[in-house]
Amino acid sequence: MTDSFDIDIDIDIDVDRDSVAMGDDVLSHHRRISVSVGTLLSAVLAEAAPEIRARGWSWVAEVDGHPAAVWSVDHGVRILVRDVPVTRGNAPRQIFFRYFVQIDPEWLYRRLVDGAEANRYVLEREYRPIGDRLREEEERRREKELPGRLLGVECSAALRGLGVDFDLHNDRLARFGVAGSTWRVRRMDTMTVTDHGRNRFLSSIRPAAVAEVWLAAAVGQRVREVRGLPRTPDHLLSQPDLYPMSRGVAGEPRWTTRGHPTVQLTGDDAVNAYRLSMGRTIGEIMQILTGR
Repeated sequence: MTDSFDIDIDIDIDVDRDSVAMGDDVLSHHRRISVSVGTLLSAVLAEAAPEIRARGWSWVAEVDGHPAAVWSVDHGVRILVRDVPVTRGNAPRQIFFRYFVQIDPEWLYRRLVDGAEANRYVLEREYRPIGDRLREEEERRREKELPGRLLGVECSAALRGLGVDFDLHNDRLARFGVAGSTWRVRRMDTMTVTDHGRNRFLSSIRPAAVAEVWLAAAVGQRVREVRGLPRTPDHLLSQPDLYPMSRGVAGEPRWTTRGHPTVQLTGDDAVNAYRLSMGRTIGEIMQILTGR
């Protein structure tokens, strides 16, 4: 007697997944699905797949603790084991999806087929230079083919007037050097985020117009410091309402506003730039910093 006579029987399987960010682990991701005897394992894994639908994100589906497939929005289920019908005898007890970050799902699948261990940290290190190259190629393509630019004409001109040379400027990323340090400005959802050096976070600001005035002030103050010029006089600095946040990298203090505009800042320099830029235009900032 085989399970083929039990085709109308449903099997319950526990499903869970990794959390992907802070706050994502507030609620349990555990759930239970029911599948019919005779359903292919690949179809079971497709039904159990994470509810997160972000392109380029990779997941390794473990069946009872063993890697069984790579799943992504881009390619669906790429099975790593025999794709057999589930029966009461071989049905998974638990399916767990391990988050493998933004490792290209096709590359990840090929590495696992070739025998690599499903160790996220080892494979992430191996993929990093490949991913960096592909991301750089995509940013260069966008710069060449798309007309839009992240920073407005006035902000871009102000930064150039301060001696900034843009290494890259497309519709979602601006990258330039200031006093030997690389600054990056990115749009993340509705926030304009600025960091420099080894991904040192400086600011996250909404709306974009406020972020651009802050950026001109931050770059201008840094340029003045490098040139040995005095700091902006205190009487030109406003006193915005800022509230402490958890400390950032290396224990640097962080502050935020409440309400409009939305501003998050790390370090005294970022705060001083906001004190200078608050309520001013880019033209006014340039007049203060350069006399022009």
